[in-house]
This record gives sequence, structure tokens and C-alpha cells, in this order.
Amino acid sequence: MGTMKIKQLKETYEFACNEYVQKFCNKQEMTNEGWVNDDVGGIALCSDFYFNFHDIVWDINSKQPKGQIIDWYYENLDTPEKAINYYSYTKGLRIADIS
Repeated sequence: MGTMKIKQLKETYEFACNEYVQKFCNKQEMTNEGWVNDDVGGIALCSDFYFNFHDIVWDINSKQPKGQIIDWYYENLDTPEKAINYYSYTKGLRIADIS
């Protein structure tokens, strides 16, 4: 694979990542503050919330209800000794369900 193709692939990836985050922020009525450490595809700062890119992609692709990710975020903050991932939360698992 030539250098130009790698550069094009990187640009396409970064464009797609940025589009996902912007769509997510619009859906959640948040401001897109950018990528933590300028690491595109890592952790995005949306208003005052930090979300990993995987959760953003899952939220958009699976058409989760607006605000559900915020509920999950706060539920995990409220019980630091236990935590569940966003995917499991969208499938119905709650922190109260784990012992």
C-alpha cells in the first residue's frame, strides 16, 4: 500500500470519526469539544461528558433513545464500586442487577 493510500485512508477514517461525533452531539444537544489529546477515534469531549468512540458509534448505529447514554453515564458515576458498559446497559442490564 503506497504512502498516498495510507494518507487517504487516515483522512477518511478521521472524517468518519468526526462525523459520528458531530451526529451524536447534535442528537444529544451537546457541543462537540473535540478529541481528548487530539486522538481521533479515542475519547470525545461532548459538552462536559467524556465518551469513548465505541459507545458513540453504538449509540448512533443502534438508534438508542436520546439521553439514554447520559442515564448510563450517571448511573456508573453514582456507583463507582460497580460499573457496566454502555452496550449492556442498552440491552437492559442495570447496576442494581449485578451483585
